[in-house]
Amino acid sequence: MSRPIARLHEPTRASRAGRPARIDPKRIVEAAIDIGLARVTVKEVAERLGVTAPALYRYVRNRDELVKLAALELTLNRAQSRDGGSHWSDVVRGCAHGMVELFTIEPQLICEVMNGTLGPDSEMDFVEQFLAAMARHGFAPAESVRIHHAVAMLAIGAAVSATAMESGYAGGRSHEESIRLALARRSPGELPLVRSALPVYLHIDPAQWHESLDDLIAGITARRGGRDTKTAKPTPGRKPP
Repeated sequence: MSRPIARLHEPTRASRAGRPARIDPKRIVEAAIDIGLARVTVKEVAERLGVTAPALYRYVRNRDELVKLAALELTLNRAQSRDGGSHWSDVVRGCAHGMVELFTIEPQLICEVMNGTLGPDSEMDFVEQFLAAMARHGFAPAESVRIHHAVAMLAIGAAVSATAMESGYAGGRSHEESIRLALARRSPGELPLVRSALPVYLHIDPAQWHESLDDLIAGITARRGGRDTKTAKPTPGRKPP
């Protein structure tokens, strides 16, 4: 069963009269994604579709709502592109990778999640798709909701870490430069444990979250006991313990 594109407002009967055929929810969201969530505006979307901005306001209230709807669609597309496997772990991995990619590419959405401004509608639409995919593998909705929450917390943490590593610290210094300067300001006897692990501390792998995802999936597998017909697959490239 096909799912609807991001939830846009339905125009009134009066507004439908004379409405250009080139405006529809799918094309509005696709145009926003093509432009890029970081810099998209209602005006730019209207220009790309060859219509006026007021015509788009029949579907979307403002830029913030446009970004949220496009973000939801982007996340669903990325998650579903990885949901082609035959094991429930493929669904979990697709969900995790989709969220990490989205929040890394559009970090301003992390602030919206923190402030509660992203809104429940977008989240519920995504969760519904996740629950439906997990149900096909025998998971009850309540169990899948708990898994989704765990994946979301992991994904947001991974995206924050990756964004921070990419952005650097104050003054434009890299992670390694900042750590070395901070240690140089301390006496040689301070922070002995940090210094002992300095090579690892200086070169944190942004993809380390994959290990945490593998551990999460292993825990789910253990709780389900013999109900799995196949063994959850580890992240490619990670050596088994």
